[in-house]
Amino acid sequence: MRLKNLFSPAVFLLPLLLLLSLSACSDGGKSKEEHYKKAMVYLEAQKEKEAIIELRNAVQIDPKYADARYQLGLLYLKSGEVRQAFEELQRAATLDPKNIDAKIKTAEFYLLSRKKDEARKNIDEVLAQAPGNNDALALLANLELIDGKYDAALTTIDKAIAGTPTEDRFFAIKGRALSAKEQFPAAEAAFVKAIELDGKNLSNHATLAAFYVERKELNKAKTSLEKMAAAFPDSSQPYMQMASIDLMESNTDAAEQHLTQALKVDPKNGKLKTSIADFYAKNGKFEQAEQLYKEAIQGEEKPEDFEAQLANFYFDFGKFDQAKAELDKVTAKNAKNPTAKLVQAKFQLKDGKNQEALDTVTGLIRDYPKWGELFFVKALAHSNLKDLKLAKESLLEAIKLSPGFSKAHSLLAILALQEGEFETAKKEAATALKINPRDFQAALTLAKGVLFSKEYDTAEKMFSELHSKVPDNVEVLGSLGLTYMALKQEPKAKQAFEKLLAIQPDNAKAFTFLLQLAQKSGTSKEELIKMTQAQIDKAPKSGGLQIVLANLYLSANQPDKALEIYNKAQELDPENPQPYAMSAMILTKQGKTDQAITEYKDLLAKQPKALGAYMGLGSIYEQTGKPDLAKEAYEKALAIKADFAPAANNLAWMIAESKDPDLGEALRLAMTAKQQQPEDVHIIDTLGWVHYKRGSFSLARNEFVQAVQKQEDMPILRYHLALALYGEGKKQEAIKELEKTLAQTQPFQEKEEAAATLKKWQSEQ
Repeated sequence: MRLKNLFSPAVFLLPLLLLLSLSACSDGGKSKEEHYKKAMVYLEAQKEKEAIIELRNAVQIDPKYADARYQLGLLYLKSGEVRQAFEELQRAATLDPKNIDAKIKTAEFYLLSRKKDEARKNIDEVLAQAPGNNDALALLANLELIDGKYDAALTTIDKAIAGTPTEDRFFAIKGRALSAKEQFPAAEAAFVKAIELDGKNLSNHATLAAFYVERKELNKAKTSLEKMAAAFPDSSQPYMQMASIDLMESNTDAAEQHLTQALKVDPKNGKLKTSIADFYAKNGKFEQAEQLYKEAIQGEEKPEDFEAQLANFYFDFGKFDQAKAELDKVTAKNAKNPTAKLVQAKFQLKDGKNQEALDTVTGLIRDYPKWGELFFVKALAHSNLKDLKLAKESLLEAIKLSPGFSKAHSLLAILALQEGEFETAKKEAATALKINPRDFQAALTLAKGVLFSKEYDTAEKMFSELHSKVPDNVEVLGSLGLTYMALKQEPKAKQAFEKLLAIQPDNAKAFTFLLQLAQKSGTSKEELIKMTQAQIDKAPKSGGLQIVLANLYLSANQPDKALEIYNKAQELDPENPQPYAMSAMILTKQGKTDQAITEYKDLLAKQPKALGAYMGLGSIYEQTGKPDLAKEAYEKALAIKADFAPAANNLAWMIAESKDPDLGEALRLAMTAKQQQPEDVHIIDTLGWVHYKRGSFSLARNEFVQAVQKQEDMPILRYHLALALYGEGKKQEAIKELEKTLAQTQPFQEKEEAAATLKKWQSEQ
């Protein structure tokens, strides 16, 4: 434990100088030796605080008083004031090179902080004076182990054993060195020997059990821990290790029993309570976890750390008001509490402040580089900011630091699925489920990975099982419907989509699939229109369904009716770019662009902030070959609302397609649009296209894969995906994708260009 620096050096400089100048008066004229002797008397009487005061007086008189600094260092070490202990012991070792113990303890500090060169220097100095010093030899062997010099470690520890063959710690070190060399029987014998020499040393038993666990010899580990529990009836450690083995075997009931036993043995241990609370939290037992967190808090004089953990627990369970209340308690006492800062970062993510969250967690990582959850939160921030490469890197680091972190594996699976890396998605989702069988998102991602890998029979079983557990989940129903369509089981697909729409009647995507099934069965356009109108009656505020209806009228050669409905869609969903573009296209074909422009300008005269009018003008100007006027309209819309997705999307596309484009600005606009409308395929396609134009082919491919997954019947999306794959050097995949594109019956403007591209690629093979 580190003491806080409560005093400002500047404020106390003058009093300190006065104390130094008047020290003879203030201490009654005692010499440094008298202070030292008095400190020793206090130590004999176990009055350690008084001893510290006397030793400080001694070094104040003589800062080079090595013996006093040494004793002061030992006292600080005993009281847990590690930084002060290191400073005093290091000074003592420097002032008195013959003080071997001070050098050894200094070397230990260096080794713990991974300052290996400094540690080795001190160890060498000790061994130069005392070649057979056991502490120095043990330290040197550990240092060689850390450096991966296993033979050197064995040579050193064998020298120590030759001098003192009855010291258990030497055999524990030898066992570690032999295990590192994969000489497992000899390593086991060394660990057993350590227990034979000192069976009352808890760490010897724990080390042997850990060795068996690492070797996957779980029965031996259990036997070892049972002996350990019998030998140390007041220790919770064997039960905690038993619980870890239970979890490795996915036996949560046995783990809970062992954790309960651990708490019974050590009922006042706050850290133990929070560890068990974490177990309950991971297994969805909210009330048990909450109770243990509260008990841990009640048993502490300074409960900030446990209160911060409770805030984190509440946040992860979606109890945001309670999380905020606990967070405020902690920050009022200590605004720098690391767990509280972590929860702050999570709140920033929740509020859409992704860059702030990234800044917060990056600062924490500098101080706590081995904390896996920090990298997970960092990955979430990067993912929200659409930087999937950095998100994946952060997730891999989180998993490296915390291999059992199921959420990290689950998110990595989602990102892999988005990128079309279905095998990776399945592997990571399966790992997340193995760690936490209750992880619904991981189960859903695994099933989607199976579906996209075209393992349709397996996918059907998985989605059906998920549906039986969560019958009202629209994502499961939609995926099940797609699976039945792939299996050509149209009646079951129809039933799945109808169930989905009964729960979520405004789901335009599900209804579009239902229309496709109806059209395939021979339903006329008139009946399809009636079906759509009936669905709109159930969800009259759905802009997406209005677009579906308008599209049907347009395909039925009723452009005026389609135009009317597109306008209604604009009113219902002003953030969607599609109805603006479709309206502009109809008006342009009808030769009514001047009329439309006049109407939009009249509207703007009355309502200068009418975003829809600027979008309508921009779309018309864009389609009539007036790019400068189109850009001006979109820029005016963005001046009113900087994150207005339709304008940002269209302007990004226009910039990317212009001569000498500012692709950095296009990327900024495209990312702004996607942050606002992450599910819109047109916006996803725009972001992918900007990445493609920038030569970032893998990032482009990520976006196009998402777009194709969301709307497989749009050939232009597959064409763009093929281009990105080819840019990545995945030429065979690109050719296959382009062949799929041209096999689709839906017309698209770039079809001739795509056909010419395919012919060119095939000729290059």
